Amino acid sequence: MRHRRGIGALGLVLGVLLLVGGSAAEARATPRPRAAALKASEEVPAAPEVVDRIVATIDGEPVTLVELRTFSEQMHKRGGPDTPTTDRAMLDELVLEKILHKQIEAQGVAASDQQVDAYIASIKERNKLDDAALKQALAAQGLTWEQYRAQVKTDIERAALINKEIRNKVNVSPEEIERYYKEHIADYGAPGKAKVRLISLLFPPDASDEQKATLRSEAEKIRKDAASGKDFAALAKEHSQGPGAADGGDIGEVTSGTMQPEFDKAVFALKAGEVSEVIATDTGFHIFKLEKMVGEGHQSLADVSDDIKEKLYRESMESRYDRWLKEDLRSKYNVEIFL
Repeated sequence: MRHRRGIGALGLVLGVLLLVGGSAAEARATPRPRAAALKASEEVPAAPEVVDRIVATIDGEPVTLVELRTFSEQMHKRGGPDTPTTDRAMLDELVLEKILHKQIEAQGVAASDQQVDAYIASIKERNKLDDAALKQALAAQGLTWEQYRAQVKTDIERAALINKEIRNKVNVSPEEIERYYKEHIADYGAPGKAKVRLISLLFPPDASDEQKATLRSEAEKIRKDAASGKDFAALAKEHSQGPGAADGGDIGEVTSGTMQPEFDKAVFALKAGEVSEVIATDTGFHIFKLEKMVGEGHQSLADVSDDIKEKLYRESMESRYDRWLKEDLRSKYNVEIFL
């Protein structure tokens, strides 16, 4: 579980084992003989009901059920795919929040009002919100302005703690970058260019269905001749009305994504020397021949090094953060779970 949520433990610190019902003295009193003669209509006092209890301790400091319920409500109001779905998972989250807060205090990390103001200003600017709109959005999450500022302060302090404890200890070496590049070389293919020829038979203005059908038959015959080995360039000079017709249909080198989709799909599915099927468009019928592919290869390590470093750094940070939070940091505190 990644712990990216910013809200701290805002639950009320309540007393433990609050009991509702008869007093202890009444519970210990010796029953009198007349108790057996109680009328059926008289109610028997209800047993004491536990409305709060300790669900965990951190170095002996209690975490109560009411705190857990309050924390759970806040988390569900905020939503998100990482919101815990069970009481135990939610309690683990609350315990980690409290431990983080303790560590922040122990390290003397503190965010100033100016840092909080600057952070909120950036949030407003990024989301195009004024004070009223932001407060309305917070109210929908059940947060007051004061609670939100406290949350932002905690976020800033947590980031500072992470920078101190983790970020400066994570490094990606050139050797790691090169190893990743070699192991994932297929991910860094550089698409080549296709050297192609084209024959286009164009519809006359206001072509009828009969004219289009006749033109289609002609295109299919030309395509059959080209596929059987007849000189494509000669056929293009004789029949094509498209670009490069005078040059045997030579339209040069094209890269994937530069032509209309149906052309692109057809051309880059061919092998060198192959002729495409007849392609129908709104303007007419078209036939391609792939002469050869030019410049196929891979992006160089120098071109992709920064991207790989960023990817490896992010993965290392996430892994190190999880280990630090769940193992290194938690091991500094004596945590007992009673849920």
